[in-house]
Amino acid sequence: MDLGALPVELVAILRQHWGHQGFRPLQLQALQATLQGKDSLVILPTGGGKSILYQLPPLTKTYALSVVVTPLLALAMDQVNRCEEVTIEACTWNSETSETTKQMISKDILAGEPSYKLLYTTPESLRHPALREALLAAASNGCLMSFAIDEAHCVAEWGHNFRPAYLQLSTLKDDFPSIPIAAFTATATHEVQRSISETLQLRNPVKLQGSFNRSNIKYQVRCKEIINDGTPDAILKDLVSFLQAQEGSGIVYAHLRATCDWVASALIDADIDAAAYHAGKSTHVRRSIQQDWVDGSLTCVVATIAFGLGIDKPDCRYVVHWNPSSSLEGFYQESGRAGRDGQPCTSVLYASTQDMADLHKLEKGTRRGAVQAVNEYALAPGCRRKKLLSFFGEKDHRSEPNAIGILAKPMMKRIKRGGFVAPRKA
Repeated sequence: MDLGALPVELVAILRQHWGHQGFRPLQLQALQATLQGKDSLVILPTGGGKSILYQLPPLTKTYALSVVVTPLLALAMDQVNRCEEVTIEACTWNSETSETTKQMISKDILAGEPSYKLLYTTPESLRHPALREALLAAASNGCLMSFAIDEAHCVAEWGHNFRPAYLQLSTLKDDFPSIPIAAFTATATHEVQRSISETLQLRNPVKLQGSFNRSNIKYQVRCKEIINDGTPDAILKDLVSFLQAQEGSGIVYAHLRATCDWVASALIDADIDAAAYHAGKSTHVRRSIQQDWVDGSLTCVVATIAFGLGIDKPDCRYVVHWNPSSSLEGFYQESGRAGRDGQPCTSVLYASTQDMADLHKLEKGTRRGAVQAVNEYALAPGCRRKKLLSFFGEKDHRSEPNAIGILAKPMMKRIKRGGFVAPRKA
C-alpha cells in the first residue's frame, strides 16, 4: 500500500467493513504505526475503538495475517464472531480447538496465501510448536503482518502471578524481529506501561494515549460501616434499592464464587432478574448467561472480575463492586465496562476499612502498594473522578461536587483504628 495515500485507503476499508465515516482520535496514528512496521503501545479508554486497530491492517493486503493475543478463550470466540459480522475471515487457536481444525489452520498458513486475516490465540497456545512453525513460515514469506496484544495490562498484572505465559511473550521479538508488535489496553500507569514495553521488548514504540476521563460515568462510593448497622444483609438491602431504581442492565462484581451465588440468589428473591457467573459454572452455562446479558434478556450478572472483559455490550448502565478491587487499574477497567455507548451510567463501590485491611494482607510481589491507592479512592473525601485521573497522570481535572463522598465521624474513627489514611474534614 502506498503510504502517501494511506489515510484515504484506510477510511475506504473502514467504511466497507464497519460502516464508519471516519476515525476516532488516535486511531489513524495507531494504524499507521503498524503499517509502517513500528512497535506501538496504545492506551485508549474502554469503548475507544481498539479492536479496529488490529483488525484493519491485514485488510490492506491480499495475503496478510495478524495474530491477536487475548487473555480469555471466551473473548477470542467473541472476537471471531464479531469479525464474521463485518466480513473478516478470522479463526482461533486455543486449548478447545480440535486437532483437525489446528491442522487445517496450520496448512492454510504454511501454503503462503492465508485465507484468514486474523488469528486469535492465548499466550499459552501461542507456544504450540505447530502454530509457531506456521507463523515463522508466514514471517519468512511476508504474510505475517503484526502481533497484537489485547488487554496488554495483563502482561504486568498476571505475568508475575498465575499466567507466566504472558512473560514468555518476550520471545516474540526474538523469533520475529521484523514483525511489529502493537500492545493495547484501556488502563496503564507509567509503571505498567514500562513493564509492558520491557516484557514485550518493544523497540522505540509509538506511544499513543487518550484521556482516561469517562465523563458519562458517575462515580459513587458507599461505606459499608455506615449503611444502617453495617451487616451484610443491610448492605444487600442497599444494593437491592439501588438496582430497583436502575433502568437497563449491569454487572455486580464480587471476589468469591460463593458471594456471587449468595448475592444473585438474594437479588432474584427481590424480583431482580439476575444470575451468578463464575468459573464454578459449566462452560455452556457461562456462555448462555453471557449471551442472555448481551442480548438484553438478562438484566443483572453477579460475577467474578473475569466477566465482561472484551464483551461488546455498549449499553451497560451500571457496574457495582460488592468488594473493592485489588488495584485502581482493575477498578477503572471494570467500572469502565459501563456506558460504552456514551450515555449516562453509574459506578458504585461498596467498601469498608475491613475490606481494605483484608486486601492489604493479600498483597504480594510487584503489586505491593496497589491497595493503598484503592483505599485513598474509596475512604478519603474528595472528587472520585479527580482521584482516578490523577492516578493515571492527568492532573488538570476540576473537582465535581456530585463525585465527592464525605464520611461520617464514626467512619473516620474506624479508619484511624484500622491503620489506613484518615480523611480530613471536607
